[in-house]
Amino acid sequence: MRSTEDWSRLGGGIITVLAAAAVAVLLVPRLLGVAAGPEADIITALKSTERDGLSLSLPGVEEPLRSQKHHFARITVNVEPGGQRAVAWATLDFDGQLGRTGVSSLGVERVPFVRRGGEWVPETLAAPRLAAVVRALESRRRALEAGDRQTLAGLLAPGLEPATGGGEEELERVMGLQRRRYRAETWLLRLERDEAVATESWRLEGQLPSRPVDEKGQRRFSLIRHEEEFLFSSGLM
Repeated sequence: MRSTEDWSRLGGGIITVLAAAAVAVLLVPRLLGVAAGPEADIITALKSTERDGLSLSLPGVEEPLRSQKHHFARITVNVEPGGQRAVAWATLDFDGQLGRTGVSSLGVERVPFVRRGGEWVPETLAAPRLAAVVRALESRRRALEAGDRQTLAGLLAPGLEPATGGGEEELERVMGLQRRRYRAETWLLRLERDEAVATESWRLEGQLPSRPVDEKGQRRFSLIRHEEEFLFSSGLM
């Protein structure tokens, strides 16, 4: 039979083993992450958004762009000298909503990462280029609805005028409506490295002196990257 001292030693050994196992549970994933390098951590951070969801805040827009489903693929990571900053290139297949507008996008995403508190996190957003394109489209929609010509002019690439592309008559017609409402029902996007193509399904409501207006249609836009923003390169209408 075991003595009381033997049982005490056995119990102490079991406690030591359990404590060591608990420490391993906490430390091993971190050690593996260090061994794998920042590339693995950054890829994991992007892929985890597919499970957790993606919500992108757009400056000047009350509601965020929210994903219903999305998928990052073909991820490559370039770590900058010093090991505190990196850039991830990936393809992003995205379906989501901005308020009542459905957004579907496919193309190239560039995500700057920084190291904070020992972890790699997006410097701003996990899909900054998608957010920039959607912000430009939403800014255009709001400016048309509000009749804000100054904002419209600011959304154009340098050297273009608001009526570029033969849309002067259409722009003036929209601006001439009373009680104007301009809604984007869907935006279908294709993103390349420095440009984007957007197809908008729209609905325009308003009032002319002689009759009410309620129209639907589609428009196609080209946008180009200008620093961290996207600007319209083929006109607004």
